[in-house]
Amino acid sequence: MNEKLLNQEDDVKKAAELVSSIGIPSQPALLLEINKKIGRPETSIGDIADLISKDVAMSAKLLKMANSSFFGLREKVDSIQRALSLVGLKNFNRIILATSLRESVGGHGSSTEKFWNHSMTVAGASAYIAKKAGFESEEQAYIAGLFHDCGVPMLMKKYPDYSQILDYALSVVNSASLSGIKKSIIGIEEERYNTHHCAVGYLITKSWHLPITISKSVWYHHFVNIDIHSDPVTRRLSAILLLADYIGGHILYLGGSDCPVETETEWAKMHKKVVTELAMNAESVKDMKDDLVEKLYI
Repeated sequence: MNEKLLNQEDDVKKAAELVSSIGIPSQPALLLEINKKIGRPETSIGDIADLISKDVAMSAKLLKMANSSFFGLREKVDSIQRALSLVGLKNFNRIILATSLRESVGGHGSSTEKFWNHSMTVAGASAYIAKKAGFESEEQAYIAGLFHDCGVPMLMKKYPDYSQILDYALSVVNSASLSGIKKSIIGIEEERYNTHHCAVGYLITKSWHLPITISKSVWYHHFVNIDIHSDPVTRRLSAILLLADYIGGHILYLGGSDCPVETETEWAKMHKKVVTELAMNAESVKDMKDDLVEKLYI
């Protein structure tokens, strides 16, 4: 699996052939403009509100958020700027980004719901771990978690039989795969479809103009050797994503399945470089997992 993942140029060509046949989803222009604005320190809530007001659908989503039972307001919010102030830029950006990605890749049914539940869980876990680890950007961690498996729905859309291996794609890389006892999900996908979801996801992140650190972490989210990343930010982000994916897999398959999640001790042993990068051990991984299960598992 390692050599396959490292053969990026060839894999990108194969993935590009697949997505060209179904159309690669692109980030909505307005969302791209909003993200650029949010990244500038001089940007005010009023500036973002003006942009949102240009789009009826996005304005409706924001007002729906602000008027939800979560905020419990007595009076209805009908101002875009007030709604944005109430929801907050960070929450708005996360929700709109997730909604836009979901609408762009499409799909429906139980398999799609399982994919989105996993993606949202890993996104939340990534942001939480990033905060605990002192990573420079919780938002980058959240987005990496949200997009890490975004190639999966594209493969589901193209190949009806992909649902047969969906659980394996969303589960944690285990010792059987790493040791070669069992074929990895990357190997199975390449054998069946001549590409894999990591490469397809990488192309989507590039299409959405996401930071290169996120694109690389998506590409290598099944690769345990994070030392391949010379950039320390990418290396730390990849470590966060690998831990979040492990915890997300535990939550998704809590209660038993054909994709058992290995213990914290087993996982930490297989991911020594990740554990070292995050200054953790098997015990702290368990504490982190238990904390996130309590926060995220419903």
